[in-house]
Amino acid sequence: MNFISAFDLQIEQALYAIRDHSDAQFFIWVSWLGSAYAILGLTLVVAIILAYRKRWSLVFGLFTSIFGSAVTAYILKEMIARPRPEVAMQAYTASTLYSFPSIHATLAVAFYVFIMWLIYGTLSATRKYLTIAAISIIILAIGFSRLYLGVHYPSDVFAGYALGGLFVLLGIKVAKILEQKTIFVS
Repeated sequence: MNFISAFDLQIEQALYAIRDHSDAQFFIWVSWLGSAYAILGLTLVVAIILAYRKRWSLVFGLFTSIFGSAVTAYILKEMIARPRPEVAMQAYTASTLYSFPSIHATLAVAFYVFIMWLIYGTLSATRKYLTIAAISIIILAIGFSRLYLGVHYPSDVFAGYALGGLFVLLGIKVAKILEQKTIFVS
């Protein structure tokens, strides 16, 4: 057993040992904040607001971040086909068969970090720190919820964070390039 698999299994078993089933519903709610349904709904709301303000470059950047990361994560899930933790370890049944990478972790980073980038320049110094802290807590809580609920291994969540980070950077780059084009300037 390699180091990553051993680490994953050790964390999974430790969290299962301390899991309080009365807390599971709270973590299901936290997990929902990174679900495809929640993120796609929030993405559409933000896209509509940006489109109303004729900030098309930001809409394209947001879509690159969200849809690029989602499609890539789903493709990787099918290609790698890593089974989820044993059903006995799961607090509820996950909607997809495979676990690597965590789509919840991927989408959480892709969406919430992109939103932070959108508003960062408009905030005072104090609000910048508070925003970074709040978004970091949300993203970390979503990742932890996937582990606590027993539907992912730590490496799934870490890979999701990395994939989401890659696509948020790509989305920001797309937005900046398109913003420089006169056709997309608001």
